[in-house]
Amino acid sequence: MPVSKGFTRRAEEKLVLFDATYRRSTLESGNGYCITIGHADTWMKRLMGFKKEGLARTIDGLLIYPCSSIHTIGMTFEIDVYFLDKKRRLIRSYFNVRSGRCLFVPGAKYVLELKAGEVVSPVLKVGEYLNFEQ
Repeated sequence: MPVSKGFTRRAEEKLVLFDATYRRSTLESGNGYCITIGHADTWMKRLMGFKKEGLARTIDGLLIYPCSSIHTIGMTFEIDVYFLDKKRRLIRSYFNVRSGRCLFVPGAKYVLELKAGEVVSPVLKVGEYLNFEQ
């Protein structure tokens, strides 16, 4: 799988919030820019998404999997959303998604949610791969 100018996994640790443990990874771009993401890999973590109280203050984004749709109901801030296929290739991105929206992308297996405007955008371009460990 070709590695893009996108982000690759640099460091990993665990983040515990409100009795839920989120695995946390630092992804580093080809130009050295780093973001910290949490992994939402259970039904409850996927349901809560990035709106879980306190989560957005401790990480830059959330990687949700398996996932092909998201909602922003109850969000208090805008997000940038990246949909990835099973090979972790970007197939669709949305920027500055406001509260109360629903997005669905057929064929997506992963969704990366980032705080809008706080991370260099775009993180990836369509067709590029996000490299990380599950």
